[in-house]
Amino acid sequence: MVRATRLHRVGLGFESLTTHIKEFMNENLTMEVDEISLLPENNFSPSQLRDKLHDPFYLPMHADIERAFSNDEWKSFCFNYENPIFEVLSEEFLDSFSEYLIQRTENHAASEDSPITILEVGAGNGRLSHFLRQKLEVRSPGKFNVVATDSGEWGLKKPCPVEIIGHCEALKKYKPQIVICSWMPYCKDLTKDFRDTESVSEYILIGETDGGCCGDAWLTWGFSFSFDVSSGTEENTPPYIADGFERKDLKDIGQHQICRSDRLGDYLHSATISFKRITNF
Repeated sequence: MVRATRLHRVGLGFESLTTHIKEFMNENLTMEVDEISLLPENNFSPSQLRDKLHDPFYLPMHADIERAFSNDEWKSFCFNYENPIFEVLSEEFLDSFSEYLIQRTENHAASEDSPITILEVGAGNGRLSHFLRQKLEVRSPGKFNVVATDSGEWGLKKPCPVEIIGHCEALKKYKPQIVICSWMPYCKDLTKDFRDTESVSEYILIGETDGGCCGDAWLTWGFSFSFDVSSGTEENTPPYIADGFERKDLKDIGQHQICRSDRLGDYLHSATISFKRITNF
């Protein structure tokens, strides 16, 4: 009887333990499934990612871009005649860029009653302004008015709102405090018009710099192969300095950049450069 009672008690113990184990496994299995369902969409195949990257409203992570392409596929993606890609936008790049712009609100005392106007010229398909507008509205609602404009000369498809207007007319119409220009056309300079606009306290250029394929090496960037600009003579003074602006490489933003000139894993060709009006600060 004693043995039977002990076995009976042991049996009850095993049954209880089994029940607890099953309950524990069920609870944790449910938790894992729920957690997985909350993960970002990071399990796409490279071909699926390439398809998603053709969606203008999809903003990938940096790692997604790397996983999606081989170098040959990368060139085909960027040098598409109907939809050329110059700067490849990512979550990290837009997060860093929007954070920089939010910090600039302190210098402008921006508020919902007096928002900063950010004008993008040469906006192309409008995606940069679209994603900046989204992120700024979430992080600093009502303090920014982001306007995308383009001359329309290239006839690009525009899935996002873009006003067709020349850059000089846009500067007069919107009187922006900040101007953004991404991948200014080669050997063409727009920055003199930015500096001549009284309301502009800063303009930000994105793309290849000093001797690259964006803008004019001297007029836009103050870069020359023929003489030392640090010599301090008047004729060697970069135009932006002569007009009372200072230049700064925004490396916290630039570290996240990927452009058409890059090879995958080698991201050195594109940068984000700020030119600030010195007398405003």
